Amino acid sequence: MNIKTMQDWIEYYMPDWRQRCCELQSACKRRLRNIKLHIIKLFTYYLAAVLCFMLVFGMANYFWFTFRHTPVGSMFLDSNPPEALLAFFTATNSNLVTLAFRLNIDSAVTCLLLGLVCQLFAITRYLYTGRGLINRLLWYAFCAAITSLDILQTGQQFDFTTSFVLYLLPASCLAGVCLEFTSLLLPEIWIVFRLKELRQVVKIARIRNNQRK
Repeated sequence: MNIKTMQDWIEYYMPDWRQRCCELQSACKRRLRNIKLHIIKLFTYYLAAVLCFMLVFGMANYFWFTFRHTPVGSMFLDSNPPEALLAFFTATNSNLVTLAFRLNIDSAVTCLLLGLVCQLFAITRYLYTGRGLINRLLWYAFCAAITSLDILQTGQQFDFTTSFVLYLLPASCLAGVCLEFTSLLLPEIWIVFRLKELRQVVKIARIRNNQRK
């Protein structure tokens, strides 16, 4: 066959290239649609996590306010005042909404970055995907611990333990959906090596095909 143009080369080596292009286009459209849906899902989970945080710690703040005005609570504060606990409830009492949005943003960013790393190096499938409740809880705790490494600043400083307690609820709400989202954005690094091997196999097959002809 006399190959003169690029189209002739494509028609010769890939006679079904039009079908492959259509399949690739359909796959890209499905992937983009799934990414859009997961962005909406991630935003919905973020708002739900903010509401859960405000509800849980708002109730905790209310019970703490009630407890410290009882005789037992007054004696407890006078004998052993927990500085971190007092700083936390002072912050949640003044700006609970701002604190909820900030904590959940920090947790979302951390979970997304960890998800990208785990997806790239194929860690997600071994630690989270299809695993039981214990593994998932350990993953939530790990995300909260990583986020707590940056000490939270809200007019008061919290130690690592207090920050971990604060970040545990947002991490539990957002870690799973962040892993699902990052699995759509990045392939595993092993796929790149498989593609190189596949290209070599195709190249060898073409050389053998030309030798036979």
